[in-house]
Amino acid sequence: MTDVDSSSRPAESGPGAFPDGVRLEDPGLVRAWTRGATAALRRERAAIDRVNVFPVADADTGTNLYLTLREGDLAVAAEPAGATGAELLTTLARAALLGAHGNSGVILSEWLRGLAVAARRGGGAADLLTRAATSARSAVAQPEEGTILTAADAAAAAARLAEGSEAGAAGPLEVVSAAADAARAAARASRDELHHLRAAGVLDAGALGLVLVLDALVVATAGATGGARAAGVSEADGSMDSVNLDQLLEPTSSSPAPGTPTAGGTEPGALPHGAEAGAGALELMFVLTGPVAAAADTVAAELRAALGEVGDSVVVVGGDAGTGTGVWQAHVHTDHLDRALAIAAAASRTGSLSQVHVRHLEAVAQHEWGVVAATSAPALAGALAHAGAVVLLTGGLGGSTVEALTADDVGRVAASTGARRVLLLGVPDGPADVRRHLDVDEVVVVPTPSDVHAVVALAALGTLLPLGLPDEPDADVRGAVDGAFAGLTVTSVRGDAAVEALRAAAGPETVVVTALLDADTPDGLPDLLAAALTERAPEAELVVLATGRPGDGVRLGMEEEQA
Repeated sequence: MTDVDSSSRPAESGPGAFPDGVRLEDPGLVRAWTRGATAALRRERAAIDRVNVFPVADADTGTNLYLTLREGDLAVAAEPAGATGAELLTTLARAALLGAHGNSGVILSEWLRGLAVAARRGGGAADLLTRAATSARSAVAQPEEGTILTAADAAAAAARLAEGSEAGAAGPLEVVSAAADAARAAARASRDELHHLRAAGVLDAGALGLVLVLDALVVATAGATGGARAAGVSEADGSMDSVNLDQLLEPTSSSPAPGTPTAGGTEPGALPHGAEAGAGALELMFVLTGPVAAAADTVAAELRAALGEVGDSVVVVGGDAGTGTGVWQAHVHTDHLDRALAIAAAASRTGSLSQVHVRHLEAVAQHEWGVVAATSAPALAGALAHAGAVVLLTGGLGGSTVEALTADDVGRVAASTGARRVLLLGVPDGPADVRRHLDVDEVVVVPTPSDVHAVVALAALGTLLPLGLPDEPDADVRGAVDGAFAGLTVTSVRGDAAVEALRAAAGPETVVVTALLDADTPDGLPDLLAAALTERAPEAELVVLATGRPGDGVRLGMEEEQA
């Protein structure tokens, strides 16, 4: 077991130990680093998740960092043997951007993009780390100190100092070692810089993740430069052994130990009563693609400003992809999903959107089962997310173009559930296409011919667990869904015919009617439907949800009591 605090450093180093011309963007180094960093985050994601309290105490920062970097690692591994290091870093950054998960993953993807940009310009190790830190900080609408951004800044400053030391030109191993040490010191100090961390008695989860990423860079650099082998490096492939965060997670004399209740009774890893790390209940993420115009540099800034008006934890990363096309990934926590989606649609007028997904932050707790639901109804996304699903939007955003779902899109979102088993509702791709993206035991695809089916399925499963699905590994989830559909009949009508359609279909056996209303249905229709249902089935429940789609369509789902 390698202790990340002290024993992942080469025993000896010095300028004479490095072959001439070795750079951080050497292809072998990039491949080894990406592989080692991904492995470290995979091993330690649960430990990082446990101390995640900022910007939201949703216990998924370690998982998000791992899933984001894993996308980059898969892309790098697929590159041909002759790819240059700069090309590999570009591939790594682009794949991480497209596959970014959560606030922390988006920031990490921009940090990687900064590395790639500096590498293409021929910078040294300190240049790469400085550009990475600058890019990451600029991507965040309201940066906070004591976070991954502070650790990145500290690493960059230490790298510049080491590279310009009076002792002579430092080699790459000395530079990245100094950077990793500085990031570690910043992670240790984070508890005293950010009041959310101080109240919970933990270190910043994102900063801890960056420590692991930089430690993996030290290990890879040691192998590439011919320096002394770092403790914990595998003889077989140069990868790191398990990294132990225990020492970093030890309390200071003024802070409680993780797992120890504070004076107010709050468990570390959860915000104290009344504290808010972010006001937005829903997380929206989307990828924007469009032509690079003269004002391309302002796209991210304008998106940050606009999203900042409707939510917090705003991060927008990306830019010119070097092909005449710009790619941006946006992230926001919001209570105004309709307005946030309108901002996304407006930004895509000359391009397209993809990977548009929504989740409820309180539904992130890792259960045995996770749910992914696809819909083209933007106003329905919030209701499905509140029911515990991660929602993929497939259209319905005004005049914007939403690209067709791919297996990659579904796999990335399914992975973000953090579950061992995943239920797919309304997703076109089968489990064979999705499974390769997931570390899961089971994928269950449930055909949902309409959005009504998705609503009914989640409502039925929600009776077993308020947010999500039953935790028992042997739970018959597919049976529960099939049972919910057994008494379901769905009818599609125009708004002016909806009342008569309900009156004709409802009867003594009706227990629930779900009505999904498009945006242009008549005013007062919910009240008319309620009156008709009371007339035909007084004990039945009416659920009315808006779809946000244009038109006057109404979909009625009639559920009858089953013997």
